[in-house]
Amino acid sequence: MTVYWANVEFDIVNPAAYDNCVGGFVYLFFRARDVEDAILKIKEAIEEEGLGVNSIEFISPYEEIPWVHEEDQALYDGLAEEAETSSQVVWDEISAYESREE
Repeated sequence: MTVYWANVEFDIVNPAAYDNCVGGFVYLFFRARDVEDAILKIKEAIEEEGLGVNSIEFISPYEEIPWVHEEDQALYDGLAEEAETSSQVVWDEISAYESREE
């Protein structure tokens, strides 16, 4: 299996449980056979947290991606390494928002 990463925008099903935020974005890292398998893993992980998938900005194999800042390189390489040895989806820090801009 390949380690993938994805940027996912999600809806919060119960805003009261998340300080009245209505949605957000998160990077997810996980192992999958292919993109179809990756989409299923994303949906399962998001729904397990009481969230709903709004959109998937991208899904890509996590390879040697050069980051501008060393801190980002260490963080995301570390999340990808954690996903390599786990059967679970590994979450980066969530960025939530309180309203949608129309």
